[in-house]
Amino acid sequence: MPSGPTLLGAQQWEPVVLHKAAPKGKAAKSSSEVNAALRQGVAVETSKKMAGGCNKSGSVSVAAAEPSAARKLDEQTEAFRHKTVSHDFKMALQQARLAKKLSQGQLATEVNEKSSVIHEYEAGKAIPNGAVISKLNRAMGVRLPRAK
Repeated sequence: MPSGPTLLGAQQWEPVVLHKAAPKGKAAKSSSEVNAALRQGVAVETSKKMAGGCNKSGSVSVAAAEPSAARKLDEQTEAFRHKTVSHDFKMALQQARLAKKLSQGQLATEVNEKSSVIHEYEAGKAIPNGAVISKLNRAMGVRLPRAK
């Protein structure tokens, strides 16, 4: 025998109506109340929010005055590239590694980096990182040229 409430006799079929509380304070002033106060000569202060009730951002006027960012990008003709290591650096790194008879993987484990990092430096594709370059200098006991 169930000890909890039973559903047979306690069902309520009346609709439930929820009422929203009316706004209070400044928000309670409707446009008709504001117009009535203006007709009577009462000092009324109203302020409109910028782009209130619209889907537009607040900086509409600023964006209209300036060209769009997409147009700026389209007009851009200069090619930007990341700085990579120089040819002198990659050759010096490869020669120093071969002089110590190390593979790229062995050198990578010695400096606590991935072997792909060493491969990228030797291929000239890596973006220079001062910390990695100083580790390589210490591990091989040489002074590598600046990675321009």
